[in-house]
Amino acid sequence: MPETFEMDRVDRIADILYGVASGGGVIEYVPLGRRVGVQPNHLGHFLEQVSARAADRDEPLWSALVVSKDSRLPSSGFYVLARRLRAEYVNLDDQELWKREKERCYAAVLRP
Repeated sequence: MPETFEMDRVDRIADILYGVASGGGVIEYVPLGRRVGVQPNHLGHFLEQVSARAADRDEPLWSALVVSKDSRLPSSGFYVLARRLRAEYVNLDDQELWKREKERCYAAVLRP
């Protein structure tokens, strides 16, 4: 039963991030955590699952849209994960990587 609940959270997070992308924005860790009932410092596990599933489907890494309130950037774990999931990001600096993946997110919701 816990696996089903965990998958429900992954689906819910993916849905929320798709909505964030359709608005051309980002969401902070704390509000996202509140919406899915997870402490912000425990979101990494779920965001990794969302991104891995998206990469398998050739979708954007939706977790690019989750940022820290203070820095307005994703956590360092996002960059590590993105480089692991997308070979084309291995030699990019963090800013360029994040810019490209955000653009992929926004472009994906505009496709018919």
